[in-house]
Amino acid sequence: MPTLFDRTLLPEALGEFVLISDTHYALAGGVGMDEFPSRAQQSQRAGAALRLVAALEPDFVVHMGDMVQEYPESAGFVPALDQALAQMATCGVQPHWVAGNHDLGDKPDPTMPTHPVTAEGLDAYHRRFGPSWYSFDCHDLHLVILNSQILNTGLPAEEEQRTWLEADLAAHAQMRIAVFLHLPPYLHNPDEPHLGHYDNIGEPARTWLLKLLAAHQVAWLFAAHVHFSFCKLAGTLYYRTVPSTSFARPGLSHLFSSAPPPEQGRNDQPKLGFFLCRLRHNRLDIHLIRTAGAQDWGSSPQRLLIPATADLGGAPLGLTATHPLGWETEVPITFPSVVRQPVRNDYPLLACLELGAQALRCPWTDLDQSGDRLRFLRSQGVQVQATMLDDGTTPYESILESHRDQVDTWEIQTPGEPWPSSSCLYLFKSYHRNLRLSLAPVIPGQQIAGKQHPRTRIGYRPDEVAQLDRLLQNADTWIEAALCRLDATAPWEDALAWREVSALTTMGRLDLLFELPGQSDQDDAGRAAEALFATALLPRARLFVEPFIDLDRTMDVGQGLLDPLCNPRPVFGVLRCLNALLQRFRVPFAEATSVEGDGATARLLRGPTRTLALLLPAVAGAAVPSAWEIAGLARLYRLADGTVEEIQADQLPEIALDQPSLAIVEN
Repeated sequence: MPTLFDRTLLPEALGEFVLISDTHYALAGGVGMDEFPSRAQQSQRAGAALRLVAALEPDFVVHMGDMVQEYPESAGFVPALDQALAQMATCGVQPHWVAGNHDLGDKPDPTMPTHPVTAEGLDAYHRRFGPSWYSFDCHDLHLVILNSQILNTGLPAEEEQRTWLEADLAAHAQMRIAVFLHLPPYLHNPDEPHLGHYDNIGEPARTWLLKLLAAHQVAWLFAAHVHFSFCKLAGTLYYRTVPSTSFARPGLSHLFSSAPPPEQGRNDQPKLGFFLCRLRHNRLDIHLIRTAGAQDWGSSPQRLLIPATADLGGAPLGLTATHPLGWETEVPITFPSVVRQPVRNDYPLLACLELGAQALRCPWTDLDQSGDRLRFLRSQGVQVQATMLDDGTTPYESILESHRDQVDTWEIQTPGEPWPSSSCLYLFKSYHRNLRLSLAPVIPGQQIAGKQHPRTRIGYRPDEVAQLDRLLQNADTWIEAALCRLDATAPWEDALAWREVSALTTMGRLDLLFELPGQSDQDDAGRAAEALFATALLPRARLFVEPFIDLDRTMDVGQGLLDPLCNPRPVFGVLRCLNALLQRFRVPFAEATSVEGDGATARLLRGPTRTLALLLPAVAGAAVPSAWEIAGLARLYRLADGTVEEIQADQLPEIALDQPSLAIVEN
């Protein structure tokens, strides 16, 4: 099997396994193949995903159900199973099986589109695949596979599974436990309706199961079925749904403020993929491997595997939550459900983790409105920086005390002028030894070409920071950070200016706020890469990027890291890869230089042991600038694609650049 992945950034793990689901092998000529054009591509998409799974060489694979598009009792069901199993064998994947509704039958609800599980169908499944509930161990992790399709059926097998599960969990109380089943217990909350709801477990089995998992302190619960990503931290239980490799679910795209994805939301390819799970001593790292509907991988360069957020401590990237962290809606009454389905958009939350962002700026009111979302992020290693406007009457003490355990840094914003009020200075003096405090000005009156009204600037400029330092000295106080504005049109040059700011005695670091230009994917990717790379020039600095999601119906329109469907734009991949690379290969006390070429620019950080060269093409196909002296073996990272290849440094000028790239050469 060819090596399709680069693992050089990953820390050691106790073990690895893959969760793949809803591959939906589609029988050629099957009923309904013309209903959606992408249905004819499902088998090829499944094959491409399975080849990636095999290339990862995990310790084992769990298939979370719905192996085929056919369903029990359809004429093509058995032939489809035969072909799907043959495809898996050809790809070198022999998974542990979780029974899904397309494998066994729907839940026992008279509104469901197909028949529920029968005793005969269950026997046939067991003869072919073995028991549909069982458990096994991986190091100190106990994995429990359940059959969600027999719950509430009244079949003898339901009681057998129930008795077995209660005994199995009790027998493994000293181990970490993860539970896997096809049908989610719920999508939005444990009290949501179940009759007429296609996507959750009915009562009374749902309540029994959730109480049992809580009683035995189960750590992880994975479900599938919905072809969509949801997540929740319910007490100490980490609950997550596994995406499909073949298609997304129409109807659920009502969560997004945009036109629907292709095929009524079904062909939302960026949401397709599977999980690589890496067992660590104190946690389970979940890496989304995006397949994006690809049907073949060809001879592409190796894909770079990025460490989990918790392993990127000290990385410079942060985000501003310009949008709510997880807005909610109800899916309209439409097939395959006959009730409205309450759902929440968890894609921004999960994208924050995939990105490797180390901090999130958000209004302090989110601590009440989205407290569970922020708790989820903090449990995964993301720090919360809560912003608060100082209006002179803000009840700081009560707010800070009541939310002390929810926040890592408090950002106090001074409206109208750069200087903190006397009450704000008193706050700093009273709390700076107990809380991390940051300061940011909110200054109106910034003239923008082509705009009728002036705009508001958030963040200091270099001349203001020096004066702020003197003011804080006179007040005999100290702050963790000052938030500074980075010029989006010239981030490299502006960062060099910040580097020249004289030594500051009253603030721990300077953080930078960077607003994406928002005019094109190419421009955003290049400017953001330059801004993050330039942040490496400042000790301990963070770069907060905004907007996170497109602003497409506001006074100022701009592109974000995610489009309105919450799918990544190229700038997302650029920042994700560069953030991890800077965390690993950051060059302290680097000499910063630039080289201009014909259609491309190179920004260089030279240190005693290595040189980092950020390569920025102005046009696709531009050559790497050649006016530099670097020799040796280079690793070339194409940041938007997240790929890496090795090349001799003197051959770099022969490379045609189509995206921001990073070359690393050990001196």
